[in-house]
Formats: sequence, structure tokens, C-alpha cells
Amino acid sequence: MSDPTGKDAPALGHPELDRQHRDLFGRLVEAGRALEGTRADAAEALERLSDVIIEHLAAEEALMDASTFPERARHKAAHELFHADFRALRAELAEKGPTPELSAWLRVRVAEWLRFHILVNDARLADHLVRHPVAKGGAARATAADRRS
Repeated sequence: MSDPTGKDAPALGHPELDRQHRDLFGRLVEAGRALEGTRADAAEALERLSDVIIEHLAAEEALMDASTFPERARHKAAHELFHADFRALRAELAEKGPTPELSAWLRVRVAEWLRFHILVNDARLADHLVRHPVAKGGAARATAADRRS
């Protein structure tokens, strides 16, 4: 987790997913560095990372829905488990402050989960999107329609 540009993120060949993954890894590095500082710095960095994670997972889910990805239920379940784990990380920060254990959780556990998820779940999604492309703005329309339901 050494590259703040996110170039450590695995590439799938889907430009938008790859860009989002680079951004996620860049924010992950920033959050790891912030855990070396104050509680306020760490909380702010985790908030920024959380925002990027939420935005990215919502974008993936919109793509899955818009393209009728057959594995979307399993993929969304993985997102939900990750959200629960990340909420626990943030709660630990709020309770104990930036500890070495919390830093290891972020730098190892979160980073490895993201890599694994990209290489296993997101790779299947990217392959599906090659075969079933979503029209430009289609995922955004699907997300807006979901909010109205």
C-alpha cells in the first residue's frame, strides 16, 4: 500500500472501474498515513475513504442492475459484508483513536479485501460488461430509478 496514486490497484481493462479502483487505493494510502497522526486527521481521512467506497460500490451496483449481471446478488452481498467491516473499523477509531492495530487493519485487511474483490468479483463484472455494455448514462438512469422506487 505504498502508492498514493492508486497504481497498485489491479487493472481490469474497464476504464471507469479501473479509474475508480485507482482512486480507492489512493484514498486508502492517504487514510493509512493519516492514522499516523491525530484522531481528527484519521477520522477525516476515513470519512473521505468511506465516501469514495460508497460512491464506487453504488456505481458498481448500478452497472450490475443496468446490465442485468447474473451474479449481482452475490456481488452485492460481498459489498454489504465489506460495509459492515469498514463501519467496525470506523467505530474502533472513534473509540480508541489511531492505534497500530487499526493501522494494520486498514493497511492489510482492507487493502487485501479490495484486491481480492477486484480480482474475483469485479473481474467477472468487467467481463460481463464487455459482453453486455451499458449505454452511456444507463447506470446513472438505473440508480435514479432505484431511488424513486
